[in-house]
Amino acid sequence: MMRFRLLLLALLGGLGLARPARAQVFYLDLSAQPISLPVRTMHVEQVLDGRPAGSPSLGLVYQGLNNRPATVEFRRGLAPELTEWLQQRLPALAGDQPVVLCVRQLRVSEVIGGFGEKAKAELAFDVYAHLPDGYHFVRRLSGHDEQAGLDMTLTHATNVARVLQKCLQLLAAMPWQQAAQQPALRLEQLVADKPVALALPPVLRAAVPARGIYHRPAQFLANEPDTTLSLGLDTLYLQTPGWEGTARLRPSARTPQGSRVSPRELWGFSDGRQAYIRHGSAFRPLVRQGDFYTFVSGAPVDVQVAKRRSTNIIMYGAVGGLLTSDGDDITGRPVVYALDVRTGQAGPFPLPGQAPPIDTAFVYVYRPPGGPAAAQRLLVNNQEVGWLRPGDFLEVPCRYLGRAVRFSLSQPDGPTLLVVPDAKSANYLKLTTHSKACWEWMPPRLGAADVDALEQLRKR
Repeated sequence: MMRFRLLLLALLGGLGLARPARAQVFYLDLSAQPISLPVRTMHVEQVLDGRPAGSPSLGLVYQGLNNRPATVEFRRGLAPELTEWLQQRLPALAGDQPVVLCVRQLRVSEVIGGFGEKAKAELAFDVYAHLPDGYHFVRRLSGHDEQAGLDMTLTHATNVARVLQKCLQLLAAMPWQQAAQQPALRLEQLVADKPVALALPPVLRAAVPARGIYHRPAQFLANEPDTTLSLGLDTLYLQTPGWEGTARLRPSARTPQGSRVSPRELWGFSDGRQAYIRHGSAFRPLVRQGDFYTFVSGAPVDVQVAKRRSTNIIMYGAVGGLLTSDGDDITGRPVVYALDVRTGQAGPFPLPGQAPPIDTAFVYVYRPPGGPAAAQRLLVNNQEVGWLRPGDFLEVPCRYLGRAVRFSLSQPDGPTLLVVPDAKSANYLKLTTHSKACWEWMPPRLGAADVDALEQLRKR
């Protein structure tokens, strides 16, 4: 049982007997999982791995008494194992339409809490109908499934099977003949295919996210927030290790009748320029990275935190343990997460076992004219890069985009912003004097216009 494992782990740690964690591999095995599609008109001819190149890992889980971290993989690879499993479970019947599934995302995750674990699977794949002249795109399917309990590592195969079953059930009444209206492709073209029918979600096509509150990720992606609730924001400053000088927003929402809405009922919000996502008990700014978003948040409650909580239970009893489990995700150091617009789910970036992307992003940090005349010192990752006076701007190159970049003023623990810049376009960071937060991550069009105006002033 999970609680027993944590209690014993705390005792061993206190005696100095707990061994350090070592990275392992947990192989996802679907061979014993059932799948039920009472009504179907297709069979799966083949599964292709359409994820980014070099993506064997499906996520991270914790194993054994010491909760050793393990990356999740298929023993023989995603494509052959899913193909074999689906063909065994869904044998071809007369009249079935043969289809190919091209997996764009398959991720499992596991979070350890003080009294249990939560396991989640998320999946997105494109369906192609195999017709006489080639393969035709039909639609994209996506979903997620999660379970909570004491020890959830062995439930990941069940979660993956369930979410795949829920997705395939949506093909029961598919008018396959309409697939012929899409272009015919060869099998080897499917992995790189980007169907025209899959336009970017509205929020990625908008200049700025509409102001309002999001109750679900679908509202954010559709750029259709709830505008009936009033939104207020308080700014707190943190000095927790790794978060020194960063601002934490604490929203307050009320209905038109004045009733308070708990922040935990919100998925996120937008102030009309910047969108924020709730992660744990905090709201984090979302930064676009091409066709997805990143944000910086606290690492999941790790084994050391779980051990401390279990020690509290041993020393102070269950009440003391409960009092320490407040759900605050600032127990972890800053790490980077990604919001997948295909599934609406957030997860680690990059996935465990994958090398972080190495590229260069350019950030223009600028200070509008006016305000105090004194120059302000700019530090990036605790290293001085220059000084900013009113009307000045600096071009800052940033590398290693799998990590958060730390922008600070005056000193390393001065007003700070942790963010992952976009390597695919210029980034604009405005230094403000009218806001407690000091930093304002600007939409590209507005930031570019501001910097162009400052450059014209320099030439005069």
